[in-house]
This record gives sequence, structure tokens and C-alpha cells, in this order.
Amino acid sequence: MPRVLGLNLVGVLVATLAFWMVGFVWYGLVFAEIWMEANGVTAETAGAGGSLYMLGGFVITLMQVIGIGLVLKWKGVATMGAAVMTAVILWFFLALPFANYAYLYSPAHNTTLLLIDASHLLVGWVVSAVVLSLIK
Repeated sequence: MPRVLGLNLVGVLVATLAFWMVGFVWYGLVFAEIWMEANGVTAETAGAGGSLYMLGGFVITLMQVIGIGLVLKWKGVATMGAAVMTAVILWFFLALPFANYAYLYSPAHNTTLLLIDASHLLVGWVVSAVVLSLIK
């Protein structure tokens, strides 16, 4: 199996697609209207940037999955439960503080956006860790 930085390339790609799909569900279906309203985005302006933004989002997601995979590898995580716990701890100490930057430094201090963005990262990181633990 081909590897990238010692990680199974298929596992990385599947985890990236799974995380990316979490984003589609989060921002495209479940929280679409709430997120757009909180950001001041209209249906007309929502598609601006289109393919370029989607590609950028995929690259950012890939980078996160590789990072999660490296931590799981370095930590020697062997079970799905340990992978989930590691992802939650990483989210709490890395992703959540980063998500809080936008909340803290934005004049609006938009709690809705913080909750949507942080929960997306939590679910995405956990899903990625599960996939990576299954496809080694």
C-alpha cells in the first residue's frame, strides 16, 4: 500500500473525503441557513469562489487528516477507542482554541459561528481518527 509520511495513502484519502463530507453536511445541509445568517451571507453570494474554495477546503482538510494521522502514529494508537480519545483531546487543545480566535477577535463575538465551526471540527477530527484507525 502506498504511504505518505508513513501513513496509508488510501486511509488518508478516505479520511479526508469523510471529513470533507462532514463539512458538506454541516455547512450545506444541517446548519446552512443558520451559518449563512450568522455570517451575513445570502444565497446569491454563497456560491462566490465556488471550485477554488472547494479545492482549498479539500487541501486544508487533507492537512488536518495527515496531522491527526501522524499524532496517532507517533502515539502508537492501536484501537478505535484510543483514536477517538486522541482526536477529542487534540480537538480540545488545538482546534477549539484556534476556533476561538475568530470569536475572541471578531467585534461581533458570534457564538453561533463558534459553535457551528468548533463542532464541525470535533466531528471531522473524530471521523478522521476512526477512518485512520480502520485503514492502517
